Amino acid sequence: MKSDGFIYAADMTNQLAEELPEQLWDKPLIDELGTIRKLFKHMIRVRGVYRSALKTGKVEFPGHLIPEEANISYELRRSTEELALAFEQTNLTTILLYQENIAPVELLHKVIQHEGIHQGQYYIAFQQAGISVPEQWKMDWNM
Repeated sequence: MKSDGFIYAADMTNQLAEELPEQLWDKPLIDELGTIRKLFKHMIRVRGVYRSALKTGKVEFPGHLIPEEANISYELRRSTEELALAFEQTNLTTILLYQENIAPVELLHKVIQHEGIHQGQYYIAFQQAGISVPEQWKMDWNM
């Protein structure tokens, strides 16, 4: 199955790590969201959960915690590439998500939605904090 839609969505998240100065990664934005570093680690962890599901047939949270010393930019790219490849190579016809069996294409939709939900949350937080969003976000979404 093609994973171009996921790659596009994930790259929008990954661009934050590339364009946002690292000294802002630990700045509290909105209490309910936490820091951008927390978001990056969350995205890496959840992408790993979804990648495993495409091999095992079962989505199992919480996944593996990301070490403090991890190179976040590298891990974001790696997790994108590995999940995209897992979508392209899966032979599964169903995946257990909570109590429901879904098709891999449905998981792909959920993965893209997950990326977009968090991008929307952080867009609002950045606007409130006076932090500029990546140029790609401005060009593609007129943000």
